[in-house]
Amino acid sequence: MRILLKNIFFILIFINIQQLFSNKYSILEDILPSKEVEYIVRLNNGDIMNGYVLEIINDTKNGKGIKLKKDFGIITVYENEIKEIKLKEEFYRHRHRAYILPTAIPIANDHFISNYELLFLYAGFGISDLISLTFGRSFIPGISSDQQISVVNGKITLFTTSFDTIAREVTLAVGSNLAFINNNNQFLHIYGVGTVKLSKTLLTANLFYKLSRGNVYDVSFYNNHYNIYLSDGSFGIGLGLDTELPNRKDLHIIGELWNSDVANPTNTAVLLGLRICNSSISSDFGLAFFTQPFIIPFFSFAWTPF
Repeated sequence: MRILLKNIFFILIFINIQQLFSNKYSILEDILPSKEVEYIVRLNNGDIMNGYVLEIINDTKNGKGIKLKKDFGIITVYENEIKEIKLKEEFYRHRHRAYILPTAIPIANDHFISNYELLFLYAGFGISDLISLTFGRSFIPGISSDQQISVVNGKITLFTTSFDTIAREVTLAVGSNLAFINNNNQFLHIYGVGTVKLSKTLLTANLFYKLSRGNVYDVSFYNNHYNIYLSDGSFGIGLGLDTELPNRKDLHIIGELWNSDVANPTNTAVLLGLRICNSSISSDFGLAFFTQPFIIPFFSFAWTPF
């Protein structure tokens, strides 16, 4: 509990410092009028609109503002009405993952801090458009440190190719994932991943291979013991979906399908949920379906402060 309160305290301090410095500058300072560059504008009342900034204006009564070209015409939006304005490709900062499945798209500048199920802290950062690194550690109350879950993931984005077709972009990446369920159970995988960008949808396919040795893993939480079966040299697949709802830049449907061993169809899970997001915060909610069978809810929160 002390660790959680300290994390919340430092996050609140960071938010206040960030707001203090951001208030020194005009929100329209870096906006360049163009008929070809699309922006997303979030207003103080929560409304979100997109369009092309044609002109920066200065009104003697209302102050600085923009002329925004939309599908139905040109409107004027003043700076004191705007909470946030971003390039369209910068507004949605969660393209590097579906829910937990990494896509081929790099983290780049979309560094993040997140919390899964209120029990697992997870963070990631990018180095240019090439390297993406993420780290996670569980903080499950009542169990010892050597029974917790840890994960490290590294990804290298190889290239992105653009097309003038339905598939706007195709991105390919390779990576490695090291996870510990209890300190004595190591799971090491390498993977290749491809992501196709459509107009409002990202489709991802991931193929991974188990490098670590062992077929049966004895996992313990509290005084309970479980066996996890995962064969040496097994191949697994992951499929991801992330699609923006029509006319809602802040709502996405997310989905994943996992199979940890293609030779064993019972090692399969399906996740389906909803993401509420802006350029700073996202919240994911949904249900995960397992073949055992059972259903569990999932949720997470992510913060992209920079």
